[in-house]
Amino acid sequence: MSRSFTGCKRCKARRQKCDEQRPSCGRCMTAGTQCRYAMQLQWGGRAFSRSRFGACVGTGGMQKLEYSPGEFIYTTKSSAAVLPGTTTPTESTTLVRHIDPFASLSTDQKSLLHHFLNDASQITACHSGMQRDICKMLVPMALQTPSLLYATMALSAIHLQALHNQSENVKSAPEIARFMALSLEHFRKELQNPASKGSDALLATARTLCLAEIHSGAIHPNSWRAHIEGARALMEASANSGALSPKSPEGFRRYLDRWYRSIVSLTALTGNGPPIGEPTDQMCASGPGQSASPDYLDDYWGFTVNLATIFRKIGAVAWREHQSRNQSQEEDASAVHGNEISMHNEAAALESSLRHLMEQEVASHPAFYPGVVEGLSAECIQQLMLCNEAFQLSALIQIHRRLRKTHVSAPVVQDSVKRILECTAQIGPSPGLSPWVMLTTPLFIAGCEARGEDRERVRQLLSSLHDTIRVPNVLQSLKFLEQYWGNQLDENEGWSQYLDRMRFDFIPY
Repeated sequence: MSRSFTGCKRCKARRQKCDEQRPSCGRCMTAGTQCRYAMQLQWGGRAFSRSRFGACVGTGGMQKLEYSPGEFIYTTKSSAAVLPGTTTPTESTTLVRHIDPFASLSTDQKSLLHHFLNDASQITACHSGMQRDICKMLVPMALQTPSLLYATMALSAIHLQALHNQSENVKSAPEIARFMALSLEHFRKELQNPASKGSDALLATARTLCLAEIHSGAIHPNSWRAHIEGARALMEASANSGALSPKSPEGFRRYLDRWYRSIVSLTALTGNGPPIGEPTDQMCASGPGQSASPDYLDDYWGFTVNLATIFRKIGAVAWREHQSRNQSQEEDASAVHGNEISMHNEAAALESSLRHLMEQEVASHPAFYPGVVEGLSAECIQQLMLCNEAFQLSALIQIHRRLRKTHVSAPVVQDSVKRILECTAQIGPSPGLSPWVMLTTPLFIAGCEARGEDRERVRQLLSSLHDTIRVPNVLQSLKFLEQYWGNQLDENEGWSQYLDRMRFDFIPY
């Protein structure tokens, strides 16, 4: 048997010749022990533990600093070496070396990310726990995904521009347009990468681009709707599904699922375009008469899961009515009458489901997602209940005005308007983190039907909302309301009919 330097670990440790047979050499087979082969790398001709550097680590002079999972460097524990004749450094002189995760960014980019972490992230959060979770999930992912990074910077720049009283100039700001263009450029490349197909990072980019377009007052017409459709396509391409723990690495997907369901619901409630997604979508699988168990009040959006389903149904019925109205000239009178009866029955069923939901929540408040309520103050919980009530009344107004064609002066409409304004006033104005940031939609819906002094209250509340959260789209919402109030053909022309006549797409968010 010839001498070998590549034998098994047992033979080499015993300094014995090894026949290098695999999977077990002759000596190990005879001894009846497990035979293992391994390559031991050495630098400087000696094992790491026996080197000078290894000795420093072994005696405690060095420490391993892990700056990302699986990646680390070694640093000294003291700020100065101990020289002959000097004393050992005290704990106060210990060197703490921080790794800057933003080192590759320019000064301006760092400033925008810092603004997002501390300020801009507040416009999508109603309590500190939510803001912290969003930043913890979004920023590390953005540092690894260029499209998401530039979209986040654009969102931050939009808010910064509004803080400087430039809300009206956001759509023409070259720096914001540049960040949006860079994000879209990288987004297209990342979408073509098979390794990133269905990833949370791409879905997060679609979400952030959508928010940037909406918050700015829509930089490009209809672009926010395209990003929602893109998010839907990405979700369909992903195999990840099911209820996830908010503490798990997959918790961001659960948040993105909730964002998609909510933004689609708000689009159906206030938009005049076709519904996004099909009625059979998983997020709208339960009908308005079916109750989720339990019916969670989503603290990210301020309304319940079952109410979101009703929003979707309102949008679906309104769109069918819109198509039927456009085709009525080609149909006979009996077909038109049949469509009207069908829509009336659907509207009545929706109102019945909504009122049942409202009665249930008066008797027993809806639950929050697991682990949420422990981090909420009693005041925040009460404000979220008021916010949910404002959204319920918004749905009631839309059922009557868009579907049942109830006159604007009807008590059911005007009483709902006044109660929405009362709920909003009880919540805000609030410069801190609170459900106040979620109230653009119910305020706008109430504003469309407001009369007399109530219009002035809507003006004041929307102006206060813009002044506190600094989202340009809030100011845009107030401007559209002023145009609607001044240019209605008559009192019976609803907001959706006005949108059709003016030929623009808008979501008050």
